[in-house]
Amino acid sequence: MNTPNSTVYISNLSYKRDRNGIRSIFSKFGQIKNIKIVVEPTTSQSRGMAFVEMETVDEAKAAIAGLDQKNFDGRTVKAKWATPNKNAFVQRVPAHLDDVKIKAKPKAPEKDLEYVTRQLAKKARNDMKRKSNPFVFKTKTK
Repeated sequence: MNTPNSTVYISNLSYKRDRNGIRSIFSKFGQIKNIKIVVEPTTSQSRGMAFVEMETVDEAKAAIAGLDQKNFDGRTVKAKWATPNKNAFVQRVPAHLDDVKIKAKPKAPEKDLEYVTRQLAKKARNDMKRKSNPFVFKTKTK
């Protein structure tokens, strides 16, 4: 069962809905502490999901009650309590990189999820490039 906390998970959002658009939806329910939009690592495009941390649990309750099954941008959104993911710091890389898993260090609270996801994808891509084309050291000839 989902335990109440001050974070709301909202899904089925329009892919064009950005941070300001989500802020406009949630602002009528109270103060917003943080917004994390889930993005596709390879394209940095929104997946239509977000985690919105409200100032209090009561504000989060009001947001869930007011937003669940409501219509925004022609889509019926779902709002519910966010549950902590014990594997939150394991990021899967794209399928074309052969089931490589990257374990990331816990991120600083002020960094965005989008930034961390992009950095992990870049690291995986660079690691694969290094494996397929190792550096060749040449000596100078006179």
